Order: sequence, then C-alpha cells, then structure tokens
Amino acid sequence: MALVLGNSCSPAKDGKRYNWTFYVRGATEELDSVTIKLHPTFKDPVRVRQEPPFEFQSRGWGTFDIVVLLKWKNGSIHRTSWELQFDQPDASRPLDLPRAAPAAPAVPAAPAAPAAPVPPRTVPEGTMAPSVEVPPVAPWEEEHRDVFEARGSIVGVDSADEAMVEAAEEEATDGPGPPPELLRDTSAGTTDDDPTRASICERLRSTAYLPHSHPQFMFGRGYGGPLNAPKVLWRSDQPPRKDHSCPKWLTATEFEDQPEVMAAKVKELARLMLMSRKTVAYTGAGISAAVIGQAALSGQHTVGWKADTRAAPPTFTHHALGFLGRQGLLHGWVQQNHDGLPQKAGFPQERINEIHGSWYDPGNPVVKYSGTLHERSYPWMREDADTADLCLVLGTSLGGLNADQVATKTADRSLQPSAPPEGVLAPGAWVMLRRGGRSFKGCVTKVEEKDFQARFRPAADDDSEEEDDRLGEVVTISKSEKFDLLPSVGGGLGTVIMNLQQTAQDGKMTLRLFGKSDEILRLLLPELGFGLSIVKPPVWPKVSRALVPYDAEGRRLPPRAKRMWLDLSRGQEVRLTPGHNIQGAKQPQYMHIGAAKPITVKGETRKPGVGLGRVVNRCDKTCSFVLQIEGVQMRLGIWWLESAMRGGVPVLPLVNQAPSFEE
Repeated sequence: MALVLGNSCSPAKDGKRYNWTFYVRGATEELDSVTIKLHPTFKDPVRVRQEPPFEFQSRGWGTFDIVVLLKWKNGSIHRTSWELQFDQPDASRPLDLPRAAPAAPAVPAAPAAPAAPVPPRTVPEGTMAPSVEVPPVAPWEEEHRDVFEARGSIVGVDSADEAMVEAAEEEATDGPGPPPELLRDTSAGTTDDDPTRASICERLRSTAYLPHSHPQFMFGRGYGGPLNAPKVLWRSDQPPRKDHSCPKWLTATEFEDQPEVMAAKVKELARLMLMSRKTVAYTGAGISAAVIGQAALSGQHTVGWKADTRAAPPTFTHHALGFLGRQGLLHGWVQQNHDGLPQKAGFPQERINEIHGSWYDPGNPVVKYSGTLHERSYPWMREDADTADLCLVLGTSLGGLNADQVATKTADRSLQPSAPPEGVLAPGAWVMLRRGGRSFKGCVTKVEEKDFQARFRPAADDDSEEEDDRLGEVVTISKSEKFDLLPSVGGGLGTVIMNLQQTAQDGKMTLRLFGKSDEILRLLLPELGFGLSIVKPPVWPKVSRALVPYDAEGRRLPPRAKRMWLDLSRGQEVRLTPGHNIQGAKQPQYMHIGAAKPITVKGETRKPGVGLGRVVNRCDKTCSFVLQIEGVQMRLGIWWLESAMRGGVPVLPLVNQAPSFEE
C-alpha cells in the first residue's frame, strides 16, 4: 500500500516565516484517522484528522519532528515521524507499511488499479534525512511518551499565535524573527551593600595569595568548609605540559575532592554565581579532551588528537555552560579551543570570544604561535579580564598564555576594595600617572589630605600585549601631581578553578575544586535551581536562507533598517567581510587570501584573492556550512546563521557577493 508523508512550504509575506502544510497522501482509502503530535509549545499539540484530506496547516520558521500515528479501519496502528523541512517547496518520502496492515477484506473485491509509483526522495548532500520509522506502540503507551525528551527547545513556534491555522496573513513586523533559543538577559547579581557579598569580599581582601605549603592551598582563599585532603587518582612526577614551564613542585598528578568537601565547594560556587555581576568562563583543551584530544599529560586521556574532530559532539560541560549562558548566569566565555563545541551546545556566538581562532569562523582561522590575534578578539579579552566579577576556569593549566590574564586579573581584583563612584579619588579608584615619558596605571589603596597611596603597574599607551599586569609595591603620590582618574572596576568575587590537576595559580583562587568538570557541573546545576534534564542540545533551524539585520559589509544595522538576505544554500556565492584575520593567523594554506602577491605553499603557487567563494553544502554532521574560498575549504558554523537572524553578533564573517534586501 503506497502512502506519502511530506510537507509543502512557501515564504510568508512578513519574510520571516513560512506557511507550511504537513500531509499524508496517496492510497488513504483504508485510513480511519491520522493523529499528529506537534512540538509541545503549540496550543493543543495533538491534532486528529478523521477524514481526507489528512493535512495540517500552520505558520512558523523553525523545524521539528512531527510524530504521526496512522490508524486503519481494521483497528491496526502504525507509528512514524516526519521532520518538517523548509529548504524546498515540497519535500516528501514514500512510507513502506507492513503487509499485515491493513488486513485483507473478508469479501473478495475487484482488483484495484495499481497506485501510481512514488519516486524516492533525493536527500541533498549535507542535509539531514527524515526520521526513520519506529515500531508501532499501543495508544496507551503513546499517551505517556514524550518524543521530545532528547531534543532541545524548538523554535519558530510561538504558543500564542503559531499553533492554529490562520485565515489571513499577519502584518510584517520590524526587526528580526524570533530567536531559535530563548536568551535571557544577563544576571545583574548583587550590589556591594548586600551583606553576604560584603562578607565574602571582605574575607577575600583580607586573605593574601596562598603559598603552596599553606593548608588552605588546595581549597581556596574564600572556602569555609571541611579541610579533608583530596585523594590522588593518578600520580606523576612529570610536569603537566612539556611545552610550558612551571614550578618544581607542580606535576601532572590528578586529584579528586572528598565527597563532603566537593559538596561544600559546589554550594559556595553556586552562591558566588548567583551574586556575580559578570561571570566569565575561561576554558582550555581539558573540557574537550574526551572528544577532541589534548596535549597535556593526563591519567584520564591519552596525549594526542582524535579522528574526525569536526564531527565531535559537545561534552556535558559544554552543554551545562551553554545552558547557563542562555539563562544569563554566564555572561561571557573566553575560549582557548578552536572546536566550536560551546556553540554546538547552544552557547550564544555573540558572547564567546574564540581568542585563538576557530574551525568554524572563516574570518578568524586558528592562529599560529607566530601569528597575531584578531583585532576584535584581543580588546574583547582585555575588557573581560578588566571587568569580570567572577571567572570560572576549566580545563586549562594556566601555563602562561597571554589570555590567562582573564583568570589572574579577576583574582587580583578580589584583593582590592569595591570601586568608588566615577570621578571620585578613593580606595579602589584607578589612576593613570605619567613620569619620564612612561605611563603607569595604578589602583588607589589609601587617600590622605595631601596625598594618596596606590599600587602601580607599567602600561603601554597602545595597550599592547606586552603590558605588565602585575601590581607593584605601594607608592605615595602627591595630590598636586598631575594624574588622570580612570573608569574603575574594583573588588570582585575572584576566580574559581575546577579540574583534576593543580596549577601554578592555585594560591590565587577563591575556590579550588578538584574533579572532572562534567561531574562538578552535574552537582552545580541543582544548587542553582535547575534539573539536569533541561540541559539539552539545541535544534538549529533547517533553513539556509534568512533575512538578517546586517548591511552589505556584514555590519549590524540599526532598528527598522531594511534587512539583508543571507543565503547559504548550496552554490551561493559568498565573500569574506572586511576585518578578517587571515593574514594575522598565518595559516599557510590561507595566506594567499588578502595577500598582495602570489603565495607558494608546498610547491603550489596560489594567486592572491580578496576572499571570494561559494557554499559547497550544508553538513549537519559537523554542524557547519562547507565553503570554498579562493580555492581552499573553510567552514562556517550553522549557529552563525541563527545568531545573525537575531542580530546577535556585531559583524558577520561573510555575506553574499551580491546580497539582496527586503523591499
């Protein structure tokens, strides 16, 4: 018996959504009813059609799986599903049914004309095929099953106006369409006069950095729980990394906190996060080691890299941090890795700084040690380092990278008093003093009638990477001397580190947790009031073409401006936008892009190019659009399109060569 499942679609007049119709067609004579289960955000997500046409119409822009229950006139039931698709006007597939359904009629009937053959559906390369049929289930089991339990929040379906058939088109609205994930506003935290915060900050200010021999060293300067020593999981006499120097006492030995200590540390960490005015994650290879590999010596993972790293799935750590980012409790993320796993787990692209480059950003390829950071990445990192209230360090040895200042400067501020009001010379204020042709930036520690005291550090006028961030000894300055008051961020909750190995910076930490980040975050989420079941992967829209609030150079537009079509369908011509870091990254295979003359790599000479290319395909396995740019392959994460639809990122890495705009 031949049935066809599918959906048709056409763009709605508002340019943001699609009018779509799901259907069951073909030889439907023996069908008694068709029950479909939509995403639970619909009003009345279960719909029943008891007579032809077996169709359902709605409007939206997000895709999801539709569960389909076919009931035959003889009482038998067949269960299958269809993945809603918007990448072609009509998508369908034949449904192969068991021969036993429906049952043969009791009285011989005249032979029916054979059903017209249905051509098999061709799935374009790089797209996801429809879901396969699963064995039928009894109706009473179906009522209690949730087919969405393994999926993230599905979007494009608004429970207020998208679930019902609409008789007329809605008027187009200004601005981008609804986002694929709800992004909450970032948490404002608590003020300095909050008693709990004031008590914690006073303790941190009065507790200097701890030496390795201090009994509190493996617990943290702000920890107040039991001091039972962690157990050794794996012992080593070697340094954590051979390519980084470290103190003689520091080895790759791995530790794990005792259960009662871990419970106390996690409770204190949750309290810090709920108080924090700006929490920034700073992560390294350790959080991806299980799926990507790592260079550091470890008892948990082999040194080296896994195969097919581009298709690696996020770990629970990525999913948990991605969820906290969407909830507004994680304000930013400085990512050492290049793997795109935070975004695959749903962390917003506009809130993550891939400081060393990315596999999924053609404008910011992986930066070689001899290269320079992206012009936007370094100032952004410096801003987070200078303004974070709380820093979470995971999966990195803090071995001396320039970006480690995100962790160390946040820890430094925990020794300082809270910042005074702007323009007021008081403890916690920052001043700029110039002497002998040099600039010195310092934090005020004490103010007297005729002078004040401050701790200074050298500061280059161009804010270069060579700036020394260490605060020196206290210096007394006369108020009559010329100085500038700077915008100040003082005080703070400091830095928390969680991993298995010690680091040379552990004595600076507010809290020091020993354990696997996956396990620590499984304990943390309930302390923050969240169940573990809500940490789910995002479901990206299947569309590859959308209206986005950006101009032809990829710059975000002001409200009410005419939006641009960003078309990343197969074969579409694209170009890199100005400001990319291809020359700065110094990856040999890309050096002809933006070059002034031909470049020879491994005996092959490539002509210089400005960054023109095309979309090869969409690859859901790697969650990316595969690109061909000036003869070399690059990738763009699918999440870039999602962020662009929201107007999230300030600048897009690429646009179409001849973009069109809404009328």
